[in-house]
Amino acid sequence: MSFGARLAEERKRLGLKQAEFAALVGTDVPKQSLYENDRRELRADYLARLSEAGVDVVYILSARRSDGDWLGTGASQLLSCYLSLPEDMQEALVEFAAKLRDRFQEPAGGRTLHSRSSEYRADD
Repeated sequence: MSFGARLAEERKRLGLKQAEFAALVGTDVPKQSLYENDRRELRADYLARLSEAGVDVVYILSARRSDGDWLGTGASQLLSCYLSLPEDMQEALVEFAAKLRDRFQEPAGGRTLHSRSSEYRADD
């Protein structure tokens, strides 16, 4: 994923349209569009304004969340996807993940490798 795509993702995470975001960081919509489409290089003063606006600049530059290195790659990617969704989709994704967790969580003494139920146990 390019820095422009990560920039657009961060804008969406903040819940802002391109025009709102451009105004927040002191630029105009055409320039913001160029940034998000990798057609304009990031400048230090622009990055400073992004940071002041609450954008994860480390993520934009390196594809690593500044707070999420401990998560690992898969979890960090999942979190990035979640954060780029609209609020109603985030809620749906959380419900879906909870159902998956509940479905695959095994009770104590769960299945063996040989059986779908916990009632069969091979003799020791």
